[in-house]
Amino acid sequence: MAGPLSVWDSTWTQFQDDTPIEDYIGGGGFVDPGWGGQAFDAEYLFYKIEGNTLYLGLQTGFNIVTGTQEVSGKKYYSGDLALSFDGDVSGANGAGYEYGIDFGLLTRDYDGNDYVDMGTGTGVDGSGLYTATLWNNDMVNSFESVSTPFALDAGSFSRNLLSNSFGSGNNGGLSYYRMVSFDISGLPGLTGYNYIDVHWTMSCGNDNINGRFKVPEPAGVVLMGLGLLGLAATSLRRRRMSELALRLPSNHPFTIGSRQN
Repeated sequence: MAGPLSVWDSTWTQFQDDTPIEDYIGGGGFVDPGWGGQAFDAEYLFYKIEGNTLYLGLQTGFNIVTGTQEVSGKKYYSGDLALSFDGDVSGANGAGYEYGIDFGLLTRDYDGNDYVDMGTGTGVDGSGLYTATLWNNDMVNSFESVSTPFALDAGSFSRNLLSNSFGSGNNGGLSYYRMVSFDISGLPGLTGYNYIDVHWTMSCGNDNINGRFKVPEPAGVVLMGLGLLGLAATSLRRRRMSELALRLPSNHPFTIGSRQN
């Protein structure tokens, strides 16, 4: 597995790497389908948050720039980035991931080489964040249980990506990267549970990567909370002073509102 590329500067936080590497290549080093190694590595996940914008980064040995990797005349395709905002990814067949990011690439499954899309019939959807009601998991049978989910198969468009950049580099091996971002304000599911789960794999399911990170409370929310605490303390202090005034005789030297000469 290659090291992180230089595009991941100090503003990014790495929240998962594929260590130990699991290419399911067996003792002979041969993957069915295809050959394992760098070209089928899922390597790193990164994130950063700026205001209401969430940035996610994926680095792989698999070509996620074109979305296609060819070995011995057989083509393999990049999956979609599966996301969950409710802290629970235990649903069967990928149902625990209620959102997905489509990079806008051509997607086909493994067994039938069928187009996988959200209804276009072309295998290509517009890039964006989608709700996921069904995932395609037509990978190598022996990999399905460990690499599910693969690609968005049904759902609806949620919001545009603010950025969708990509490239490649070499740090001990040829790697490719994707950086995407979107506005998370008002996103259903995120407000009640501030964890985000991320998963990615390829059409054969030969390797996969999964990660989780906690979304910090926005500074405005923290400050608002402190302000509410301050108001509550002031209100309580005033109420106690009023109660004290009611209990003291009117000529008491410490009665609120009285004046001593």
